Amino acid sequence: MEKIYTTQEVADQLKIKKSTVYELIKRGELSASKVGKQIRISQEQLDEYLKIPGGNSSSHADEPLPGIMDIPLFTADSAIRQMDYLLNASGLIISSQESRVVELFRSQLSLRPDSLPILHSYMNEYNSLYSLYYEKTHMALTSFCIGREGQEIQQIQNLMPGKEAVVLHICNLQAGLYIRKGNPKGIHTLKDLCRPDIRFINREKGNGYRIYMDSSLSTQNMEKAAIHGYQKECLSHMSAANAVASGSADAGIGDISHLAAYPQLDYIPLSFASMDLVFSKEAFNHPVFQSIADTVNSQEFKNNLLPLKGYEISKTGNCTFVNS
Repeated sequence: MEKIYTTQEVADQLKIKKSTVYELIKRGELSASKVGKQIRISQEQLDEYLKIPGGNSSSHADEPLPGIMDIPLFTADSAIRQMDYLLNASGLIISSQESRVVELFRSQLSLRPDSLPILHSYMNEYNSLYSLYYEKTHMALTSFCIGREGQEIQQIQNLMPGKEAVVLHICNLQAGLYIRKGNPKGIHTLKDLCRPDIRFINREKGNGYRIYMDSSLSTQNMEKAAIHGYQKECLSHMSAANAVASGSADAGIGDISHLAAYPQLDYIPLSFASMDLVFSKEAFNHPVFQSIADTVNSQEFKNNLLPLKGYEISKTGNCTFVNS
């Protein structure tokens, strides 16, 4: 007869707190069964959690995975402390989860005589625009999935009601599902995520891709609870891709450009995303922000975006004024 464990016994085996076991179950990382009012974990379920990620299902199974460490989740409150620091350091805070483009800003702006130091605060779209709305940061770099032209502007307006702002377009990119090479699970649409054999890894609440997932499920009358792992969250595209490549998830959502680092993966396109730099209209005429706009419009900046797979730059540098 297969051995059955209590949550405390699992905690003892894994040398973790009992509360952590409950958290693993809640996030969908550890499967469990309810017996009456009690939670029980079978040996098979525990083995599934402990097994070595990956397998030999593809020719890339033995490819080394890029090193990845999830980045701590910053809140709007942390931005207040960072703002206090930068006010004394004569710098600018940009909040975003798009680290590569932020680094490109930094490198390009540092060459200009009228630039200021930039501190990157790692926050999702909701927290970034919240912080900008309350003037705790200077800029927000956002990525919202769009089903029609101009939808990203509506989403920015919704999160910054009445705030006059400038939206400087960076690029369009393709958003979709990371899956294993050859699609061994036969995943083709969001509805396939509801199958009991599919493990999904999501983005955190407030992220543009999570907003897209929540909205899509609502539109298609799909229950979040039907997707195994929907509450299991990660904080970056690379974390999502790494989870699928390592075998700890069967699908995750992200942007196509990260496939270059993961030969173990294929991709199912779902939507396009618009990446935009948002800042207050009041700041637009300041020399520093004019320098930022000039940088984004420069051919050198656009050329540096081109190597990122799926990035489309035909409208890079276009400005839209919101709530004006």
